[in-house]
Amino acid sequence: MKLRIFICLFPGVLFFCCGMRSADCGLPKSEVQDPKDRISRDAAIKLFTDANEEYLQATKFIASKKTQEADQHLKEAVLQYETILAGGFKNGQIYYNLGNTYYRQGELGKAIVNYQRAKRFMPRNADLDANLRLVKRSTEDREFTTEIPVVIRRIFFWYILLNQDELFIVAVSLYVVVMILFFFSIIRKYAWFKKATIGFSVVLFVIMISLGSKIYREQGVDRGVIIETKCEVRYGPGEEYEPKFEIHNGAECVIEDEKDDWYRVYVNVGIKQTPDSKEGAEEIVRNDVRRGWLQKKHVDVI
Repeated sequence: MKLRIFICLFPGVLFFCCGMRSADCGLPKSEVQDPKDRISRDAAIKLFTDANEEYLQATKFIASKKTQEADQHLKEAVLQYETILAGGFKNGQIYYNLGNTYYRQGELGKAIVNYQRAKRFMPRNADLDANLRLVKRSTEDREFTTEIPVVIRRIFFWYILLNQDELFIVAVSLYVVVMILFFFSIIRKYAWFKKATIGFSVVLFVIMISLGSKIYREQGVDRGVIIETKCEVRYGPGEEYEPKFEIHNGAECVIEDEKDDWYRVYVNVGIKQTPDSKEGAEEIVRNDVRRGWLQKKHVDVI
């Protein structure tokens, strides 16, 4: 009996050890590093309150069409939000508010970056989802993505609704339940204990697979957003290589490789290309040529 208990508990120890590491991995690398300019919690709260006030003042000036005053307040709000983040405080509401501020400034790429970062903390926020869709519709490059069918979304609702940390908590809770049921099934020998243990074990297995998939999706694949008005994706990592296609502010990409100051990217948008024909020919949009090299300064990693 002791051997059976040990065999069952040993994977759990590994699970908890790996899980604790994944709790840190749930944030981007920049978020788990110790910031150089750490600020106190009280200072962060004050900055957040002041930044919100600056944003509200900016919206009032925008409504009264006082562009210069509004721009000044928006710049101050951005500075304060960025100071909080640089000081070591990572929160979905901060990223969300910062995305709203960048959108008001017309910085679509930076708005999308911060909305996507906010989604890691607030996966079920309807306002966030609505704003992200609004900004993406404002970008010049049309994104080629396949909408997840409603049936699939309902079947795998936990994967859609829960973020990485929440999935980890569910997995830990299920593991504890399985261990308790297993313990009592050994002592009492009731048939329903065994059936319940098997049932919860299956659910735990599914959640573990979902958690692993979520970790890989958020950390195994580097994604970025174009933050320049227009930039050229080239055939190789250098200015000496010919441009392959143009991409614009707000387009999202997958970072496959890097070399010096360049990223090799996979772009998920339709690409505008000018055919090598007579002058004045109309541009065409294709979605088959998507890979190339892009300068790092043009990309903000999510």
